[in-house]
Amino acid sequence: MTKRKGFKISLIVEAFQNLEKSYVDLKKHISLPEEEFVGNRLVLDKVRVDFNLAFESCMRVCRHMSAVLGIKTTSKDCLVRVADHVGMKDAEKLKEFTDFYFRYRDLKDAVSPKELYRFLRENLGLFKEFARSVVEYVKRTTGNYLLIDFDLLNEKARFIKDSVRKIDFVLSQGLEEFRRRPMYYDRTKYFYQVAYDSLFEICRHLAPKFGIKKFGDDCLSKMVEAGIIPDSYYMDVFRMTNLKNKLISTWEVPPEELFTTLKDLNPKFEILVKEISKSLKKLLEERRWTSS
Repeated sequence: MTKRKGFKISLIVEAFQNLEKSYVDLKKHISLPEEEFVGNRLVLDKVRVDFNLAFESCMRVCRHMSAVLGIKTTSKDCLVRVADHVGMKDAEKLKEFTDFYFRYRDLKDAVSPKELYRFLRENLGLFKEFARSVVEYVKRTTGNYLLIDFDLLNEKARFIKDSVRKIDFVLSQGLEEFRRRPMYYDRTKYFYQVAYDSLFEICRHLAPKFGIKKFGDDCLSKMVEAGIIPDSYYMDVFRMTNLKNKLISTWEVPPEELFTTLKDLNPKFEILVKEISKSLKKLLEERRWTSS
């Protein structure tokens, strides 16, 4: 999987996902009539939490962007300076927005519920505009239009390779030695979970890029259904997930069963990574073709 340097895509995506959650809640709260908003202490408490989360999510991205871009900023001017750099329309409005937030956060300088309500009604959309401008800038300047975190993918692929190698070493000692040494059982159990969790993280990051919108613990199976992983590996994926669930539950997996199952499944990890990588390469080539 090709490596890209610069922006931490996972950081940006995670922060803006948190922003989206808090933005949706804030929008719902300010859709209330003003009198109901002002007089509802529970709503005001929720708004404080959501406003803090939304602002800090933006600031997390802002600090990262300013460091990567070499822009010297402070907490008071980070949003407006980064927004201006990435070409956000009306970036200067973020100065007033930031000033209001710090005044609101400072309980010594109280902001009335009515002022809060009217300010958010007028300015809440700036959160979305900032996020949209940053995302478009990152896509445009990196050519990474799908916002793929290659650093994360490479890291997880390394974890898989290392875990597979360590499991292989234990299995090479033979079944009798595996039975005789409880340490071997624990070692393979641990590294199997590392390998599986790393493969799952790759799946969770890439599934939306392939158009898989709804998935949970069945992420890898969904990739098979979508043709990203060849259908011939469906039973391998099923057995991998089944073994993982057994190992993290109170279900006892006898040493003989674990040994023979890992003999069969352990080589499949790197094969699945290669299949996902091939599908990703094809997706990126298609994207470049349509963008050119």
